[in-house]
Amino acid sequence: MITIHVLYEHSNKIYPHGSSFIRLLLPLTYPTNQNTFLVTQGTSFQSADVIIVERTWKPNISLSLAEELVDKVRSEGARLVYSIDDNLLDLKFNAIAQNELTHEQLMVIRFLARKADAIIVSTKYLQQRLSLLNSNILVIPNALDERLLESRISHQADTITTSTNSNSKKVIGYMGTRSHDDDLMMILQALRTTLRKYSTTVEFQLIGSIADLSILKAFDGLPIKLLDVGQQHKYPDFIRWMSHNIKWDLAIAPLEDNSFTRCKSDIKFLDYSALGIPGIYSHVAPYENTIRHLETGYLTQNNPQAWLEAFDCMLNDEVLRINLAKNAQQYVLTNRTLKHCAQNWKDAILAVVN
Repeated sequence: MITIHVLYEHSNKIYPHGSSFIRLLLPLTYPTNQNTFLVTQGTSFQSADVIIVERTWKPNISLSLAEELVDKVRSEGARLVYSIDDNLLDLKFNAIAQNELTHEQLMVIRFLARKADAIIVSTKYLQQRLSLLNSNILVIPNALDERLLESRISHQADTITTSTNSNSKKVIGYMGTRSHDDDLMMILQALRTTLRKYSTTVEFQLIGSIADLSILKAFDGLPIKLLDVGQQHKYPDFIRWMSHNIKWDLAIAPLEDNSFTRCKSDIKFLDYSALGIPGIYSHVAPYENTIRHLETGYLTQNNPQAWLEAFDCMLNDEVLRINLAKNAQQYVLTNRTLKHCAQNWKDAILAVVN
């Protein structure tokens, strides 16, 4: 039995972030891995065969704390694994401020990446970006824990129930965070035009937070609704809430094309598809290698006219939406859930230990 201690990234509330659950806590403790791993988690060092430290770890992280961690791991003869799922080194300066990243934290990221026995990332682009810091980088694509989606999965048919919206209006949904303001701004013109055009038949629903509140003001007078997730802040609770409450006809995932976004994963495609929601996605690296255009999703170029055409096409073609949703669901269910992918984490940890 291999002991693993996960030092997950956390805020002052000390709760694990969503990426901690997706990338570490859920796959490592999945039933098929429980006979191989004994996993503990926390915010402070604990003896184990393998220590996994995630992203920036502590909100008050310093280079001296990171050096102390590495020294403890080495003194006990353990393996150090660094887990990161974003190209934090190439964030724009304004994005660094929004994410509250400091230059000290950026130094810590480089230090841990260099000192780790291995780095685990979610995409090949991120592997390439970090390759100058460490030669042993393992790529494990994101996968969803199907146990959190039980309300949308039919176990007898081994399929996921599609999203059904009972409202008279069609609903366009978007799930974003403070770091995605630029992505939403990129399609603001096309989205506003669409909402004006279909003002009596379409509603835009938003989940998440926006750093620049002036963006919300741009939707004044348009059919928009901010959804309140209540106290469902921990990732497993949030996904269960989404599974029970979200009924969107269409979801969007705009994403700029730059050195930071190219390293991101296709997690929004997984989330939307698992909920039975067809999506419009920017034709950029994170999505173009997964999505088949007009088969599992709608890929569009990052310009207002292309997004306008995408909105018109998807809103007016119910058959297309249904087919995209079903195909995308089937792909996720058979290829990107822990039922099929938990073994990848086992293989990676065993490779590091051996």
